[in-house]
Amino acid sequence: MRKLKASELPEVRELWWLRQGRRCGLCQLDLKLPDAVMDHDHNTGACRAVLHRGCNALLGKIENNHKRYGVPQVGAFLHGAATYLSKHAFPPADPLIYPTHKTAEEKRLARNAKARKARAAKKGSA
Repeated sequence: MRKLKASELPEVRELWWLRQGRRCGLCQLDLKLPDAVMDHDHNTGACRAVLHRGCNALLGKIENNHKRYGVPQVGAFLHGAATYLSKHAFPPADPLIYPTHKTAEEKRLARNAKARKARAAKKGSA
């Protein structure tokens, strides 16, 4: 085990990126080198893989904050989340819709109404 020098990081990142088949180590989607970052364990400092910048950022948020939300085992949560989201990827034939959910059309109508109100208020104060 040795500590990388900051000057070595770009070369190591590119080498790992090539070894990973130019894919993100987390989501496995295609990864362009400029978007690649070296992921590391914040507890040990050990480098793990090359990830998309966004994948790395979200993973860091989960790892650094899971206890704040009462999630004791982040690995169990992420495994369960993957299974859960895959299972519910497509809604059932006759789904129940959450009460506060707005469709794209409802959101558009609300934006337009808000804009009309703002224009009217501006016109009234002029």
